[in-house]
Amino acid sequence: MKEGDSISEAPFVPYYHEDIESTLEWLRQPQGKPPTRAAALALDLLKCDQDCRARGAGLSSLVPDHLPKKSGPIPACRSFSIPTDFSDFAKLVAETAHQFLILKLKLGSGDLEHDRQIVTTARNSAPGATIIADVNGGWTVQETQQMLPHLVDQRLILLEQPFHHDHGIEPWKELHRLRTRNPAVSIIRIYADESAQTADDVPKLAPYVDGLNVKLLKCGTFGGAVRMIEAIRKQGLGVLLGCMIESSLGITAAAHLARWADLADLDGHLYLADDDFAGVTFDADGFLQMHEGPGIGAVPIPR
Repeated sequence: MKEGDSISEAPFVPYYHEDIESTLEWLRQPQGKPPTRAAALALDLLKCDQDCRARGAGLSSLVPDHLPKKSGPIPACRSFSIPTDFSDFAKLVAETAHQFLILKLKLGSGDLEHDRQIVTTARNSAPGATIIADVNGGWTVQETQQMLPHLVDQRLILLEQPFHHDHGIEPWKELHRLRTRNPAVSIIRIYADESAQTADDVPKLAPYVDGLNVKLLKCGTFGGAVRMIEAIRKQGLGVLLGCMIESSLGITAAAHLARWADLADLDGHLYLADDDFAGVTFDADGFLQMHEGPGIGAVPIPR
């Protein structure tokens, strides 16, 4: 979405089943309530960019002062898709670990032995790395219980969304009971992603998780993401700042919240063949490097 010098974007994600044509039509002439999350986010980020540009400030200036933030370099997370060739996967992990301190594995392949091999290969290839894993709802509670000891053995520190969000709150309660009975596996933090869309979802999950994933698209607005972070911190839980597959424009908008998160998983733009914007990057040590400038701070790449 573009107006004057301000440009914004929002990704379409298959599991939200949002209609692209009606979203684009509404964005051409916004009236009434946005029909989709993508429409709401695109319009909101445009307004945020315009407001911050007028003040000569970045989007991070919209975060209230009372919300504690981190100082110093912000380590970024680098994600891996589920591999089929473990020899290539081992090489990729080893190479990536030379730059990034935190590696994120995708699990939930449909075969627990395959998932175990992913974890083992990653650890052997990057013995000193901090490794976390995202199952994207691919396991049952029982499968999660079976996998946790292996994740402990391989020194993973975090497991995200082990079972599908359609199952509601009960699997989270069940897993919490199982972990309470087995303190040895409780060393791994359990985070929710799709099961918590906005700040309103945080209180019901809070007793059963160690943290939650915050994404701009889930919340629908930049302010909604801030409110979700506030709600998570109010419960004493951890914040994982995530993203969808989007350009550097969307990733840079999300990166303005990185100082208020414990982990920054912001590499969705690296999966694009052509990125139309220059914005947030990573230095040689895998730390986030924000593109300087007011508003979102990403700029179009001349073609």
